Amino acid sequence: MMVRFEENEYFLIAMFQKESRQATIEEIHNVIPYIGRDEEMLALINSTLEKLWFLTDEAFLNLDLEPYKEEPVEEE
Repeated sequence: MMVRFEENEYFLIAMFQKESRQATIEEIHNVIPYIGRDEEMLALINSTLEKLWFLTDEAFLNLDLEPYKEEPVEEE
């Protein structure tokens, strides 16, 4: 099965990326209690988690998330 992520899902994965697919799933799952009633964010999290479950570990390791990682803000 080919898993296709939306751009916002790539950003979410990049934000919480860990060393493995399972660790990334757990990291994203851990933020759910802090989302509150933000239905849009919960929908994004749920769709991303569902797709990550169908993704193979190998496919996860081959995701190119660099374009979706934010540059750290430099303080002057």
